[in-house]
Amino acid sequence: MPLDSGSVAAHLILGPREEPFLAAMLASIENAAWTLVVNDNGPDPSPHTATLSGSAFGRSGRMIVDRTPFAGFARARNVCLRLHAAHAAGAQWIAFIDADEVHGPEVTSIARNLARVPDGSDFVDGYTWHFFQSFDYYTSIERRMAFFRYQPGILWEGDVHEQLRGLNGRRIALPYVYAHYAHALEPRRHAEKGRHYSSLGAPGGVLREDQLGDFDVEEYFAPEWPRLLRFTGTHPPAARATLEALRPQLKTFHDLTARVVARQPASIRLRNAVRKANYELRWRGRALDPTARLLLSPRK
Repeated sequence: MPLDSGSVAAHLILGPREEPFLAAMLASIENAAWTLVVNDNGPDPSPHTATLSGSAFGRSGRMIVDRTPFAGFARARNVCLRLHAAHAAGAQWIAFIDADEVHGPEVTSIARNLARVPDGSDFVDGYTWHFFQSFDYYTSIERRMAFFRYQPGILWEGDVHEQLRGLNGRRIALPYVYAHYAHALEPRRHAEKGRHYSSLGAPGGVLREDQLGDFDVEEYFAPEWPRLLRFTGTHPPAARATLEALRPQLKTFHDLTARVVARQPASIRLRNAVRKANYELRWRGRALDPTARLLLSPRK
């Protein structure tokens, strides 16, 4: 691995639930980050231990794991910052990762080019496909922070939808898209996540606990169905084995998604065609920025 990839550490927080895409996510960044800093606030024994230990980070001793109990997302991420300050000496950039997001191979080139980021720029953003109740449909392509510059004193704030404070530099957006699969899993998992976020102060209605075992999935997702766009891209290589393993398990829910989309009226189809074109134009247009092109250029 080139010397300059040692300037990147990846920060990850994990909770009590199993994470089907955790191994794929770790594989997707194993050549983009030198150190993995983890706050595993799951139960003891953790459901993530085997996956973490079996990753390239675990096998090569490039992993730092803390077991601080969960007390809000900002506090959990601040644990990673403290560990970074104590152990990740020399890591000048932090990869912002989640267990249900899988990167494409371009992330390695981006990480190796971070030393070329101009002074005064503190964030490097990509875009994510938000897959929804299917691996063949997504709701949107949203800009997403992928890397941020490490400086002593930076801090996360907010129990939910946390925000990073202490960096005021420019953001660079790249013509790069990776995958977010959290909402493509079981509907109950989605509902439980909604309850968890609500308990931390996030707005919005949620199901009661006694409703989780049996609810009308089609009705529950009624606000989302009209937003679904057909995926015609390519899933990240690191995710493909996991996708194939999960498809049979999720077939009932994903078939429902396909049936609902097939019933979309012409007006919604037309609107979504325009939305899809706008999303594509937005992220692909970042290639006009010379710095963005530089950060995506391969380095040997």
